[in-house]
Amino acid sequence: MKNIYLVFLSLMIFSLFSCNKKEDESPQDDGLSPVKEQWGFALNYTATWCGPCGAWGAPLIHDYAEQGKVVAITAHASGDPMHKATLYNSFENVRTDGGGIPAFWVGDKKTTNLGDMVTLLAETPTAGIALQYEISGANIAVKTKTKFFDAGSGDYYLSVLVLESGIDGSSSSGAYAQNGTSTPATYQHDFVLRASAVDGNAYGELIATDPAKDAAFTKDYTIPFDEAWDNDVYVVAILWNKDLGSTPVYKFVNAVQ
Repeated sequence: MKNIYLVFLSLMIFSLFSCNKKEDESPQDDGLSPVKEQWGFALNYTATWCGPCGAWGAPLIHDYAEQGKVVAITAHASGDPMHKATLYNSFENVRTDGGGIPAFWVGDKKTTNLGDMVTLLAETPTAGIALQYEISGANIAVKTKTKFFDAGSGDYYLSVLVLESGIDGSSSSGAYAQNGTSTPATYQHDFVLRASAVDGNAYGELIATDPAKDAAFTKDYTIPFDEAWDNDVYVVAILWNKDLGSTPVYKFVNAVQ
């Protein structure tokens, strides 16, 4: 009888400790926590050979970037050493440059009005993005998590883009020298579109269809790193809602940098 009692007691102790251990365990935190805050998006079509691009286009894209949490992008046109034909065309097919540069988009509006960015930043976001990346050797490893704070309708696409700032565009930089700038000795190219996680596609890939409230989607990407990018290289993510009945087809939702 004593032996039976000891076996029973041992089983009870084992069960107790096992239950406590299980209750204390929690799912591993991936470190990605999307925040409910609205970011802005500004796109500038530009080129080194374009005088107005240097004279007022470059100052304006910086003004947009300084309005708050804004992902600013400069897409360089043909004839410019920073031109990425497939990415430029991918953006321009949806958000037209109107046949001339400099040209600007803020969110879903073709505009040069700073007030449009203020209006965009005041919106309540329906979704948010968290982003982590690491540049290691020949690759950039990227992790994203997109969370919907409200239920969504339709198809949602995520762009993960590589940008570079601080590129020498001074009068002594050869083909990179910016025409029209008032600071030719010190000019730098910023927010330059370098690459996409989906090769040649500025609007990324489908990540969700009709997402429910609080739904979250985690994605990993590997982007080849070009050794010629030797300045301030960084990654941004942009969320779009694809709507074939709207202009532009990819409507801006939110972004993160």
